[in-house]
Amino acid sequence: MGLPTAGLATIHRTLADPIIYTGAGVVEKPITGIHSDVPADTFTGAGATARHVSFEIQFVDLPGIPAKGDVIVHSTGRWAVIDRGKDDSVGAWILSVAAA
Repeated sequence: MGLPTAGLATIHRTLADPIIYTGAGVVEKPITGIHSDVPADTFTGAGATARHVSFEIQFVDLPGIPAKGDVIVHSTGRWAVIDRGKDDSVGAWILSVAAA
C-alpha cells in the first residue's frame, strides 16, 4: 500500500526543480525533476570523495524511455544520463547523471 497518486504529485511539486530535458522522444522539454547530490558508495583509492548525482522524473513527463546520453539542464549545470532506474512505487524514473 503506497501513497495515493495525489500525495505523490504533491511531494513531487514540493521538492522538484525546473529542468529542460532532451531525449526520450522530446527536444528541450521544460519539466520538473527532483535533484539529488549525495556521496557515492564508499571505496578505497583515488576518487574516494566521489558524488552520486541523480534526478527523479515522473513517468508522465516523458513520452518514451530515458536513455544513456539524454541531457538534463538544471540550475546546477548540464547533465548526461549514464544509468536509468525505474521506481514504480513513486511513478518515476531515477536517472543517474554525469556532467555533460
